[in-house]
Amino acid sequence: MAYERADYSQETPYSPKHLLASGSYTTRKVTILSGQNLVGGAVIGAIALGAVTVTPGAAVSATPAGTPGNGSIGTVTSDSGAPEGTYQVVIIEPAANGGTFEVIKPDGSLDGAGVVGQAYNGSINFTLADGSTDFVAGDRIPVVVDYAAGSGKYKLSLAAAVDGSETPDTVLAYDVDASGGDIEAIAYETANVVSGALTLGAGHTIASIREGLRLKGILIDD
Repeated sequence: MAYERADYSQETPYSPKHLLASGSYTTRKVTILSGQNLVGGAVIGAIALGAVTVTPGAAVSATPAGTPGNGSIGTVTSDSGAPEGTYQVVIIEPAANGGTFEVIKPDGSLDGAGVVGQAYNGSINFTLADGSTDFVAGDRIPVVVDYAAGSGKYKLSLAAAVDGSETPDTVLAYDVDASGGDIEAIAYETANVVSGALTLGAGHTIASIREGLRLKGILIDD
């Protein structure tokens, strides 16, 4: 009896444009600025953090129909590089004319703990003053940290840029189309990459970016 031989095929691991030369690598998530359509291997830079505004909101009750305490935050600042977004100052243990609170970062992680009436120093800095109506557990005050448009986002590094992105920082791992809006992507922060697979912005050459990227952990293999 004759048997039909099964066909098979073997695919090599996917490596865009053979970007990686050899060795180990690490990646990180970055936000590509709207208006760009970039290919894997593009050498990108981060836009420096611009002017920041920090705005406390009105107190929000712990219960849907409740009335929150009327203590308030006066002047509030943020540390350099504080994550952008809405922080929550949440009352944990209320007390007459006092109490304690926690500050929750925009990503949901804990920034720190503080005491009503005393200065709090963390990613944001303020004093939560007591009011005539005491807070109850769960009352919260939102604080919004907002940077100038584009701050901290990535784009193709151009030598003539003056917004911080002129300094090559990472290498885009895959093609990314951000023409319709900001989009998250993966970039190599350490790797050994092939020079011929890199896409450079105007004014950059392999020679001009090699040392700067080496110091960041990205080696360029000719």
